[in-house]
Amino acid sequence: MTDITSERPTTRRSPLRAAPLPDPPGAAESWPGRSELLRSQEQALDTLVREDLSRARAGAFLLCALAVSFTVMLVPAGMADTLTSDTSNGVDVAVSVVLSALLLVGVTVPALLVLRKLHTRTTRRWHLLREWAAVDRGHDSLFPTAYGAQAPHARFFNAGVALLLVITLAGILIASATDPQAAAALPGTVVAGLFAWAPVKKYAARYGWAARERVVRARERMRHQHRDQLTGTASTPRSGIHPAALLYFATIAPTAVIGIIFVVARPKNAAALAVLGLLALSLLALGAPLVQLRRRRERALLAEAADALLPSFPVGTVVHPVRYGLNEQPAHTRHNIAAAPSAWDDGPSRTGALAVQSGTLHLRGTDGGALEVPLADLTGVVFLPSTVAWLHPSVDLLLSSGGGIELRSPQAKGITAALADSGVPVVTP
Repeated sequence: MTDITSERPTTRRSPLRAAPLPDPPGAAESWPGRSELLRSQEQALDTLVREDLSRARAGAFLLCALAVSFTVMLVPAGMADTLTSDTSNGVDVAVSVVLSALLLVGVTVPALLVLRKLHTRTTRRWHLLREWAAVDRGHDSLFPTAYGAQAPHARFFNAGVALLLVITLAGILIASATDPQAAAALPGTVVAGLFAWAPVKKYAARYGWAARERVVRARERMRHQHRDQLTGTASTPRSGIHPAALLYFATIAPTAVIGIIFVVARPKNAAALAVLGLLALSLLALGAPLVQLRRRRERALLAEAADALLPSFPVGTVVHPVRYGLNEQPAHTRHNIAAAPSAWDDGPSRTGALAVQSGTLHLRGTDGGALEVPLADLTGVVFLPSTVAWLHPSVDLLLSSGGGIELRSPQAKGITAALADSGVPVVTP
């Protein structure tokens, strides 16, 4: 078991030295209890994220980046100015060379060493963040909200503005490339641009990662809620409105309200509004066939996969085409696709076929995978309507082991009905 709360010296640490990073989590099975694992996971993630957003580290990076950029920019420009000056002599050139060497040795080298240490620690911290986040993704696993839960961090926007300024400066220098000093300053501008791009790239990766982690945990919370509903320990309010309809209403409602206000306030301009409405309808008329085309292509691909797998089922079996592997695979696990049910829930997305026969759910994949799940091992099945126009609805198989397998199919209702006829409890949100 790995313990991030091990006793460490309580003596005051130098502000120039960083605190020790948490140890790697190790395998979840090595912990004595899940509550201890979740507590340590929360503490480790908070510690890592807090350091990732540390103002002190950001200030150190900024100072070192400015030192390197200005040195790389000023030294060549100063040398070019000295060499092209009509009044310069050998002494001026020697002084310029000595000053340039002092700047490079006294400023650039120490700054590069600090940047190297920062980069090494950032790489290690990023690895630990992903390890600790993936060690447990249950419904009760807490995840820090610092990345992307609200507006992106100010550092992301500041780096973007700096990058824009550097690009503008580079454009000015390129336009003045006939000036030797401007041409000599271009390498420093490139270096400054790379330093400005580094935080943009870093935090964009962090936001994308955090969003995926929240999606994984939201899926687990939804499955936990459905399990509670099946066992009668919790109730889920049901809506008679299709989720896709709610999405479309939310999109169209502001436009409809604005249109009504426009007609009431400016009735003489109603003709212009009508033209805009016709334009919107024309775009819808063009978009609808594209959506239907995507749905038809997906349906044809799944049907082709099911036909190829039909000989692997007994004659006369009703076979349903499915797409599986719809969810993210934890980075620290590798499953045997032929044996582990969780492998059928984890990505990448693949095509296959499903059949319900003789109290067993049979799954076959075009990649050679095969899975047999006794219906007694199913806690229930959840029918999930799609909120995306070109995606088919899904069926979420809740396993008694605590896992699940989400399958997408144009015959999702038929799969749900077949399982319900076999005695499997069904939930329709």
